[in-house]
Amino acid sequence: MGHVAAQGIGDPARIRILEVMGQKPMAAEEIAKALGSLGFKKATTTIRHHLDTLKEAGLIEVARMVEVRGAVMKYYSPTLKVYTCEPPADLDVKAAKLVDDTSARLAKILSGIQADKRFATLDKDGKCREFLALEIMSAALAKAIEKKEPQAKKIAS
Repeated sequence: MGHVAAQGIGDPARIRILEVMGQKPMAAEEIAKALGSLGFKKATTTIRHHLDTLKEAGLIEVARMVEVRGAVMKYYSPTLKVYTCEPPADLDVKAAKLVDDTSARLAKILSGIQADKRFATLDKDGKCREFLALEIMSAALAKAIEKKEPQAKKIAS
């Protein structure tokens, strides 16, 4: 995560904003109302300040703009998903075998990525080999998760 992005989520209020924005694009007023219903009261002007910081950090974007009574209302959506959960305290013990098995499969995938001719064209100077491979794997994982979400929602309904 870049320095600017880290600053963007450096305030608990901004993390909360990203959480409430996860489902649909929202305007500052809607975000303030949603946070208020969760017991996290902030003025709309404060929310707008946080939105500016999040936008500057590349963590949100303007999804659409709507004219309302002569004023332009901006609707924002996150550029990433925010998950907040507490893993079980003994996760490392319970998941050790799964971690070992998964890391072995990921090592094979990583080797395949680095052996791909397309990877060589992306990594021209060879200085960022591991970082570039990690970015590709991260983007692929995010894409795989996005593809699975609609199926999970259909099952749940």
